[in-house]
Amino acid sequence: MAAEISVSRDDIDGIAAWTVIRAARELARMLAHELAPLEISPVEFGVLAQLAAGDGLSQAELARSVGVRPQSMTALVSGLEGRTLIARGSDRGRGRLSQIRLTSEGRALLARAYPVVRASNGWFGDDTAGVDAVRTTLMPLLGPTSEPARDVP
Repeated sequence: MAAEISVSRDDIDGIAAWTVIRAARELARMLAHELAPLEISPVEFGVLAQLAAGDGLSQAELARSVGVRPQSMTALVSGLEGRTLIARGSDRGRGRLSQIRLTSEGRALLARAYPVVRASNGWFGDDTAGVDAVRTTLMPLLGPTSEPARDVP
């Protein structure tokens, strides 16, 4: 027989990990709303930004850097390639790493999207202290992007 449990909303709000998950989902919705006029999603922005920071990445490296499952990257990369925002290397094929690069169209879209995303820092306060506090708290949870990807729910 299952044990009964009694929890309040305060009890639930007292779970830091659950609060971060809920906040991340809300922030993703807010950012998606801000980026919608540019016809780019937050994850697509992440892909373009990561390529700008380290052009010539593999799909697996991109998946780790934006926090999505490697299986999800195939459709994501295909969509971005179809919009001519990225280009894959010509050495594609089973067992071969395909190096993905930004196109000039991708760089132009990133140049328009980056200030929109950068402005989201204001959601954490009017000064840099709020942003720094959030980053300082959350960055250790992310770990280095050079490590193998963990299962992403």
